[in-house]
Amino acid sequence: MEKASVIGTLASMGVLLGGIIFAGGNPLGFIDPAAGIIIGGGVFCVVMTSFSMDEFLRLPRVAKVAFVYKKPDFREIIDQLVEISDRARRNGILSFDAEIDTLDDRFLAAGLRMAVDGMQPEVISSILEQEIEAISSRHSVGAEMMSTLGKVAPVFGLIATLLGLILMLAHMDPDTIGEHMSVALTGTLYGVSTANLFFLPYASKLRYFHKQEVIAMEIKIHGILSVVHGESPRITKLKLLTFLPERLRPTEKE
Repeated sequence: MEKASVIGTLASMGVLLGGIIFAGGNPLGFIDPAAGIIIGGGVFCVVMTSFSMDEFLRLPRVAKVAFVYKKPDFREIIDQLVEISDRARRNGILSFDAEIDTLDDRFLAAGLRMAVDGMQPEVISSILEQEIEAISSRHSVGAEMMSTLGKVAPVFGLIATLLGLILMLAHMDPDTIGEHMSVALTGTLYGVSTANLFFLPYASKLRYFHKQEVIAMEIKIHGILSVVHGESPRITKLKLLTFLPERLRPTEKE
């Protein structure tokens, strides 16, 4: 569970509701089914139009990633690669042949398989980098869908407001004009709120997760290449630690 996403979403909703209550308003008075239908239906129809049906049907799973994604443990990955380097140096790279298929990490398993098969380092690096590019293309679609939702939600909020104003002017009553005006403006509130509380932050979170995953894969590529070159575990570790910010690197005591 990604705690930051859960806490951030709940906190932002709490701030919005708290502001309404603090200003003396009634949260129930901001419920407008018509605006909800226009904005909710409109934004999802736009995404369906902008992307393929297969990608659109993945939208719930894409949104779920913002809450259940497990961030890579870079220190753990580096320790694993250093252990592989040490074992390969002592027993040879072929000692991993029987264990590769049991690895849960498919990216690392693919790199080790190529190393065991005796491929040249530049070939291994090229194939794995192409894999990163393919993964990046797939991940970018999910983030782009969320970003599209965030871009069009305020627009449909404005559309809902304009429709409300048109209906209000068509049936103008001086006694109820204030009430109708507030209902009309609810559409803008819905659009801006959903875009900035949900869709755009989720798009940013998906891009952040992708960057973390790419860093993890780059670490694995350099670790595998270090093993292929027969470098010592200490050199391997020093190289891989350069991917980490200073605060995440082990201290001299560690």
